[in-house]
Parts: sequence; structure tokens; C-alpha cells
Amino acid sequence: MRDSEILALLGQELDNSLGWLEGKIPQERRTAYKYYLGEPYGNEIEGRSQVVSQDVLEVIESILPSLLRIFTAGEQIVRFEPKGPEDQTIAEQCTDYVNYIFMKDNPGFLILYTMFKDALMQKNGFVKHYYSEEIEEKEEEYKGLIETEFQSLLIDDEVDVLNHDVIENQTDVGVELIYDVKIKRKKKIGKIKVVPVPPEEIYVSRRATNIQDAQFIAHRVFKTRTELMNMGFSKKVVNKLPTYTNTFYNQEHTTRELYETSDPSMEFQSIDKSTDWIEMIECYTRIDYHKTGYAELRKITMAGNKAYVLENEAIDHIPFSMVTPIPMPHLFFGMSVADLVMDLQLIKSTILRQTMDNMYLQNNARNVVVDGQVNLDDLISSRPGGIVRVKGPGAVQPLATPSFLNEGLSMLEKIDQLRESRTGISRTQMGADPDIIQKSHTTATSVNALMNAATQRIELIARIFAETGVKDMFRSILQLITKYQDKPRMIRLRNEFVEMNPMDWANKEMDVTIEVGLGTGNTDQRVALLSQILGVQKELIKAGAMGRLVDEQKIYNTLEKLVINAGFKSAEPFFLNPQTAPPPPPPPVDPVLQTAREEIAMDQQKAMANIQVKREEMMNELKMKEMEIMARLKIEAEKIDSEELRKAAEIETAKIKAGSK
Repeated sequence: MRDSEILALLGQELDNSLGWLEGKIPQERRTAYKYYLGEPYGNEIEGRSQVVSQDVLEVIESILPSLLRIFTAGEQIVRFEPKGPEDQTIAEQCTDYVNYIFMKDNPGFLILYTMFKDALMQKNGFVKHYYSEEIEEKEEEYKGLIETEFQSLLIDDEVDVLNHDVIENQTDVGVELIYDVKIKRKKKIGKIKVVPVPPEEIYVSRRATNIQDAQFIAHRVFKTRTELMNMGFSKKVVNKLPTYTNTFYNQEHTTRELYETSDPSMEFQSIDKSTDWIEMIECYTRIDYHKTGYAELRKITMAGNKAYVLENEAIDHIPFSMVTPIPMPHLFFGMSVADLVMDLQLIKSTILRQTMDNMYLQNNARNVVVDGQVNLDDLISSRPGGIVRVKGPGAVQPLATPSFLNEGLSMLEKIDQLRESRTGISRTQMGADPDIIQKSHTTATSVNALMNAATQRIELIARIFAETGVKDMFRSILQLITKYQDKPRMIRLRNEFVEMNPMDWANKEMDVTIEVGLGTGNTDQRVALLSQILGVQKELIKAGAMGRLVDEQKIYNTLEKLVINAGFKSAEPFFLNPQTAPPPPPPPVDPVLQTAREEIAMDQQKAMANIQVKREEMMNELKMKEMEIMARLKIEAEKIDSEELRKAAEIETAKIKAGSK
């Protein structure tokens, strides 16, 4: 498929995507942002109350602390579980390393905060996770280098020598060259990045229901020419791209920029070519690129007003994760908490304004004046003890204004009740409710029941976030680790340095479980229940069930949960984990028993020595007897040999005599 065909296809997908052109979703998100900031509605009347209620802000800012505490109060946000018992150790390493990358290599808390706040306010919260290789440049100067040191700089691939001076130094053995060098060190740094993405930068096909199954998703960003070259694009290609000079990005972006400046049109203007802004659209789409009849998932990067293809490669997943607090079945965009409250904020603001106007009229009532009978300057000048000059009695009569104060306050109370029923956020969670505190008959049980009912909506939102975007985000981080990290890395965990080698994890499949162990509003209940469990374990130990129903590890597990629910990150500063604790020292020995053992050992040594002496005596005796026997045998052998010689001599003598005859 040619680039012209790709650009035409992607341009069509963009024009038909949700969010590219102003529509219902972008308009509702802009409105929610304005409501959150408490901006005027545009229907204000000069001289009348213009107060704006900020219910959207109050509800969102009341939900956020509870949500973030649910996810970040524990030591780990996620836990990876092995598919088999042989993968238990690897699963624990994956859990530690992925949590480390998210919370240490990336600002994990701020990522969750931004992601959740976008979702609560603007329907969906997005994050992007990817592996980034960027070139870091740094100039360095070295003086007094000898020849070998200078040559080592020249052969270093990361070093470009900018200039150098050579100095001849006379020594006893001859002339030595000394170098003063100025270099630029270029180092390629690779890391896994997780960044929140503004909702207005994401465009998705209309038929999409989730990210990974979407036919088309695009991410529109602006990069400087320097940033593009650091990302690996050639300088020649980057310099051809036209500068983005349009002062308008989109209405959502403009609404956000107006919070900081009254003139966002200056954002893309630059006089330095290296810092010119370039429009870049990363498209993740399924197309039949090789003309085989089957669509494949590809990442295609367009730049320069959709006129150039910078990148075109096959990928295995889309690098985005998304959460929404109120998912709508079979739809991509859900509902935000702001959607539940915006109409109530408008109604409440209207009632507040009318109530305030009524109070103003009550405190500064109008008067009925007989024309020509009153000095109007005296009447207009309102001051304590002031005099109003009139020409006759009854020339000034106050104009009665009906009081709307009680009805207005009752309506405001009703609006607050509607807000609580819609959002699940009650005044007990926003702060201490004085009505509840002052009611002496309210028991602790009823307060706990009220708090539990109020937190159900938050816990539901937390579970939805956990099972959708958060789980997908951490699973993607693990995939990036196993795909790109090709060497071990030393990190510090729990005050110890541990080596992580993801190359051993590549072929392992693990389930992802999100640790949502802490609820909101019921921490005291959990602490109380854990204390009761600890008491039961103590009773079992007294009853002799140690090792059968309870052991040291079970007790530590209870103490660990108790400490974490109390608000601490870990139980290690307080208790030792039996799994990692060193073996206990041997118990002290009784002195009497030790003395007896030593005496027994000495007797055993003496007995062994006596046995050895007797054994040596027996061996010596056996050797003596053996020597005697050998001597006797030798004597007997010598006797036999002498007798045979004598007989042989007699035979020879007889032969000689016989021959002489």
C-alpha cells in the first residue's frame, strides 16, 4: 500500500472519528470543565447576584482522596499470580518490578490522580504506556589526558570530539603529548514511560466499544523538531515538515488554556526553528497493508498537516489504557460524575442567586415616595442616624418585599439530597455533619451503616477502574518489560538491592490481580476485625493449636494487614517476616549437662585411645610371629637345598668313579 493511499485512508478515518470535529462528547466535556471551575453561565444580570455553586468541584474532590487511597495505601498496587507452582518466584519478581517501574521510574501517584480526575470530570481518563529511547547530550571537558586516554575517547561510540589542543611535555624518556579535549557525549537512554493523555487528544472510530478492539484510534500531539530528532527521526525528514502555525488547536484545549492565560493563540509561535511545533498524529488502525485480504494492526504516524508518513510498523497492541466511572454498555465513552451533577449545580446556583437577591431587597428595601414631598438626596444617602427631610407625614412608605429565605434554604437542602442520591457522596464524607454530631441518639452502629452506604458508589467506581484501565495498564507494562529490557537491572526493594532479569519471564503467563484491599470510611472496622482475629489466634496458641490451626506465618499475616490498615506502607519496621527472617540461635545449654557431655566425650576419647593401643600391640605381636615363621621356613628351605646338593654331588662322584674304571 502506497503512502498516498495510507494518508487518504487515515484522513477518512479521522474525519469520521469521535472527537475530531466538534460534537456532543467534546461539547459536554468543555461544559463539565467550566462547571468544575465555577465559571459564569452567561445569563448573569448586572446589579443582581452572580454567585455560582461549585457542586461539580466538591463532588469530584471528595471522591478523589478515597479513590487514590484505595489504590495507593498498600505497598503494591497490583499483584501477578502464577499459572503454576513452578512460577511462584517469577510472579513475585514481576509484582515487585512492575510496581517499582510505575511508582519509582514514573510518577505513579500523579498518573493515577490525573487519570482518575479526567474520568470523573470528562467521562474518560486515558494513559499512554510505551518504551522510549531518547538521546541525552552532554558537553564535557577533559584536561591533561595522555595518549591512551585520548584514544579511548576517540573509539567511544557515544563521544563526538568538538575540539582539542595538543601540548608537548618534555620528560626524561622523551616528548609526551598531553591533550585538552572538549567533547559531546550522546547517550541513548531507554525506559518505560507512562503518561496521562488529555481526552481531547484521543480520537476513536464511532463503532468502538473499547481500546484494544477498536478499528481506529489516533493520538494527536505536538512535538518540537528537536524532540522528533531525539525520538529517532532523521534530521533531513524533520526539517522538511511544515511548522504548525494555526492558532487554534480545538475548543476543549482552548477552554483549558484559558484557565492560565487570556490569549492561548501565542502557544505555537516560535522564532527558533529547532523549537518549532510540528503536528503529529499517531494512528493505530487495522488495515490490509499487504493486500492479502486480512487486516493487521499497525501504527502509522502522520505529520505536517497529514501530508507525510513518518512511521509505519506492525504492532501487537494499542498502547493506551482507559477508565470511566460509569460505563455505558456497548459504548466507548461513559458518563462522568460531572454529568450527574451539572444540572443540579445550575439549579442550585439559580436558587442561590434568587435567595441572595431576596436578602438584598430585605436588607435594602425600596420605598414609596410622594413626589415632591421628600428630599431625595437624604433618602438615597443611607447612613446610621441619618435624617430624611419630608414636607408631610406619610411621604415615605417602605415597599414590602415577600421573604423567600426559608423557601430558598429548603430548596437548597433538597438539591443537596438529590446530589447525594445521585453521586453517593454525602456530607459525612465531605466533612463532619453537625446534624449527626448533635443528635445524641445516633449510635456508632447507625453512623457506620450510613458511611457504608455512602461509600458503595466510590467502591464501585474503584472496582470498575481496577478491572478495566488499571489492570490493562499494568499488564502492558509487564509486556513492555519482557519485550525491550534485554539485560538485568539492579533495583532497591525493601532496603535491599535485588537483581531483576526480565529475560527469564518472557515465556511465562500470569494472571493480574489488582490489590484493592482498602475501602473508604471503614478502616476502623477493618482494624477492629483484624484485632479480633489476632485475639482468636492467641487463644488457639494457648489451647495448643500451634502448628495445626495457626503458625508464625499466619500471625505475621494478621499483623501485616493490621499495620497496613493503620496507614503504614509496610510491616517491616515493626515485625519480622518468618519467611525471610534468619534462623533463630540455638538455645543456651545447661552447665551440668554440658559438663556431663564433656566427661562422656573424654571417656570416649580415652576408650578409643586404649583400643588403638591394644590394636597396635596385637599388630606388633602378629608381625613378630609372622617374622618367626618366615625365619623357620627359610632355615627349612636352606636345609632342603643342602641335602639336594649333597645327593647331587654323590651322584656325580659315583659317575666319575665309574668312568675311571
